[in-house]
Amino acid sequence: MNPRRPLLNRQFKSVPHAPLAVLRSPSPQPSPAGRGKRSRRSTITRLGQAIGLLTAALLLADSSAASEAQFEEANRLYGTGQFAEAATLYRAAGTNRVSANLLFNLGNAHYKAGQLGRAMAAYHRSLRLDPRNPETQANLRFAREQANTQPPTLTLRQRWLRNLSLGEWTALASAAITLLLLLLAARQLKPRAFEGNPSWIRLPALGALAAALLLALAASDHFSDNRAFVIEAKAVVRNAPLEESPESFKATNGTELLVHDRKGDFLEVETSLGEKGWIHSGDVELLTP
Repeated sequence: MNPRRPLLNRQFKSVPHAPLAVLRSPSPQPSPAGRGKRSRRSTITRLGQAIGLLTAALLLADSSAASEAQFEEANRLYGTGQFAEAATLYRAAGTNRVSANLLFNLGNAHYKAGQLGRAMAAYHRSLRLDPRNPETQANLRFAREQANTQPPTLTLRQRWLRNLSLGEWTALASAAITLLLLLLAARQLKPRAFEGNPSWIRLPALGALAAALLLALAASDHFSDNRAFVIEAKAVVRNAPLEESPESFKATNGTELLVHDRKGDFLEVETSLGEKGWIHSGDVELLTP
């Protein structure tokens, strides 16, 4: 999406249904009593398990249906210009299942409501799930222009790792390790087929090791990404984590900050220009809530 064209014209998509989670009851201990008691207890146990599974299925179905209904109602509110109300429902719909599309729409609703910091946080979360989406990238750039802010500088490693989502790195590592295990199993079944060719195991082993290392780096980067976005018109940044501390500077709505530490209700932050101070946690939205 070109930022110079009208923003936020992406088609809405429904939230997919959440997968059914099978709940298991604890296995009953065998009774020292006679066969009849064991049979009756087994029947009761199976009945309890069936009721538990049915209850879980109904709860998850209701939850998924409620989320989809909230999502559709949020779309309707957005279409009628009630952007703040739409954002509230998008957040509620994301309680049970979050998708890149939902977060994209949440960012759009916040942006239209004038909540630049919350919009940027939602766009960033959407990109964590769908990092190469051009529409989300364009809307994030446009929101940054409106907020007149610059993101913290990323290292080459961070930029490279963030080309894939954490889920994609996990799938890549899983595929490499699975391939290695299949080859090892094949060697056990047909050892002669691999004799005299040591590279059959070395290359897959190196690939699995490299994929696991990259996954570890991606996970470390994902969970250590401590960014925050100012959600107030002018948030006061102080030189110490106290309400009575002198003011260092003011951060405007949408300013992107790096978080270094936390003390009580205050966060130690740094701007892209190197300005440092302490800001109240209620004045920002964290990238990782």
